[in-house]
This record gives sequence, structure tokens and C-alpha cells, in this order.
Amino acid sequence: MSQHHRRQKWSTASPKHRSRIAQLLPLPCIECGRPVTPDQNWHVGHKVAASAPGSSAGTANVGPAHATCNLKAGGKLGAAKTNARRRAKLQPDIRDWLR
Repeated sequence: MSQHHRRQKWSTASPKHRSRIAQLLPLPCIECGRPVTPDQNWHVGHKVAASAPGSSAGTANVGPAHATCNLKAGGKLGAAKTNARRRAKLQPDIRDWLR
């Protein structure tokens, strides 16, 4: 692991949330709504993306999510921004037509 990843300015609270949530299982998955049981592979997921403006880092914003559901949903916000930038570069600018 690189030094960059070792020296993060933030730390995750997922282990604390995980032990609290594990005691309450089965609970509905925050992504798909199906029950998450203790014997399944599950993650602590954010109801509102942690990177979203105004999202809270508290316990009200986390819940259990199936590992597959959480991993599938994980990169949607970043991908939307990246894809929008790529589409903007591919679309010709009207000023190019005027030259």
C-alpha cells in the first residue's frame, strides 16, 4: 500500500457502525430492501453518499447493505461526473463551426 493511502486525513467509522448494526440484524438492505442476515456477506453502506454535499457522517446515514449491492452502487456519483465531462469533450462546440 502506498504512503498516500496510509496517511489519510480521515478515518472510517465503519467498524464501530458494523458492530452496532450486527446486533440488530436482520435488517433491510439500504440499497435493495431485501433482508440482510448475519450469515451473509454485508457492508456498512451510506444512505446518502459520503461524498455528497450535506451528507451526515453520523449513525443516521449508515445501514447494512449486501456486499454486491454496496459495491454496485459505490461508484455511481463519481462515474456520473466523469462521464458528463467526457460527453462534454466529445460534443462539438458551436464556436468550432463558426471558424
